[in-house]
Amino acid sequence: MDVSMEHAVNSIVSNTRAHRDTFAIPEIIKILETQLHALPNDEATRSDTILDIVDLAARALIASPIYSDTLMREFYRSAIDIAEANGVPRELILEDLLFQSLRRSSEGETSKRKKQKDVRRRILRAALTEFSDKGFHASTIDSIADRADIAKGTVYRYFKTKESIFTALKEDTMSEFVELARKDLSVQDDVLTIIESVIKMYLSFFEQNSSFFKVIIQEHKDFGREFSEKFIQELILALPGLKRRCWKASRSGRLKQMNYFTVFYGIIGFLNGVIQKWLSEGAERSLLDEIDTVREVLFYGFAIPPDQAANTNLLKVIS
Repeated sequence: MDVSMEHAVNSIVSNTRAHRDTFAIPEIIKILETQLHALPNDEATRSDTILDIVDLAARALIASPIYSDTLMREFYRSAIDIAEANGVPRELILEDLLFQSLRRSSEGETSKRKKQKDVRRRILRAALTEFSDKGFHASTIDSIADRADIAKGTVYRYFKTKESIFTALKEDTMSEFVELARKDLSVQDDVLTIIESVIKMYLSFFEQNSSFFKVIIQEHKDFGREFSEKFIQELILALPGLKRRCWKASRSGRLKQMNYFTVFYGIIGFLNGVIQKWLSEGAERSLLDEIDTVREVLFYGFAIPPDQAANTNLLKVIS
């Protein structure tokens, strides 16, 4: 987002001294309306702009002394009204605004909660190293506590069993990757660029965490499926404009018209196969060495059409 717009919104909020001095909302709505008037008459582009500005302004309002539930309701209602007045149906953005709100609500934490999260993070970091070094079965709560430099009783306050630590590690790892993807991909617009970025991020993430994934795959054969399902579900929610971008690319002829949930599952399934092969070969090379082959197969397939086969000698079989 334009830095000057972020500065303008923050300036409006910071100069609003009291809740009853509600000029912040109409002033922010003016910024939103100005931006919409400068855009082409395209629902996808306009809805993405609305979501970006609403998210920016909502974060500024929540962090300010003037925050109240009433103020936020008024702001959301005004944003939805101005969106509809500019040709964006409210049902097109309501779901995305809901997920924005839910995501922000999980970000506000007390100091006690932050301390608890820090302790939990230390335990999980120690467990990750322990499982990677010794394997799941050889690791114990005692050894994890020693590595974390935390009393064993403290570990038990957070996790009742070694299995629950393992489960938390899996869930946190998936959440970490989805959040990483959300931050990096939300600024991109072209759907093929997004898909290629997802592929690179997916392979890089597994490579950087290869020791732990070896343990997970050894202990939980279904982890690949679990990770894929959660990743796809969370990524679709985290990138609210992705469905619209796919639809827009289909209308323009860049993508075929098909069920893109099925496509994304297929992409991740193919990548899991590449990763399994890489792990079985000792994970000595970089996974990103495979990116050209992966991109070619996923975007264009591996078979040469019959009408082109006689006129090409480009096909090479590499073991």
